[in-house]
Amino acid sequence: MTYPPQPPPGQYPQQGYPPQQPGQGYPQQGYPQQGYPGQGYPQQGYPGYPPPKKGNGLLIGLLAGGGGLLVVIFLITGFVAPGFLVSDGRDSRTTAADGPPLDLNSGSVAAGKFILAVLGDDAVIGRQAACASAEGVVAAAVRTLGSRNAHLTAGSPVQSGADEIRVPLDGTIGSRSVHGELQVTRIQEHYCISGVTTPS
Repeated sequence: MTYPPQPPPGQYPQQGYPPQQPGQGYPQQGYPQQGYPGQGYPQQGYPGYPPPKKGNGLLIGLLAGGGGLLVVIFLITGFVAPGFLVSDGRDSRTTAADGPPLDLNSGSVAAGKFILAVLGDDAVIGRQAACASAEGVVAAAVRTLGSRNAHLTAGSPVQSGADEIRVPLDGTIGSRSVHGELQVTRIQEHYCISGVTTPS
């Protein structure tokens, strides 16, 4: 058996394509055949090792979004609750004496009860919405307006005193436009109708 010729010691055999004759093959373009380090596609991992972990962008995005949401909630709460971040300009000693602010929505609720009493011509519902000192006045107004088939709507409530809200009433009796007003008073934490200006 014969072996192919061996290269002299210190030299390595050439592998690859057989040598070409001048003028044969493809012309060289002057560019390297392999890319520079750091260019091209990233390596997909090393054989025998687990692939690199991914998904850090999602985690960072969720953390940044959650942190941003907390900052927004903090700022909104800080500016809405007087005295938390920004002082409301009032002395804390006078706030305690004045009590909590009026709830203007309670004026709308009382007006709604009055309007329902008028529509149903039901003086009992009118008395339930009235303060104890004004039950007779409110019941009489409900009977008068209910018997004339008044159709009323309540306007926006307006604070008119430390514990008083005024609610404008507009509507019709027959084909005639009418205007009036309810006075709603806060007694402790209860709101009730303390007076009625009957629409004329």
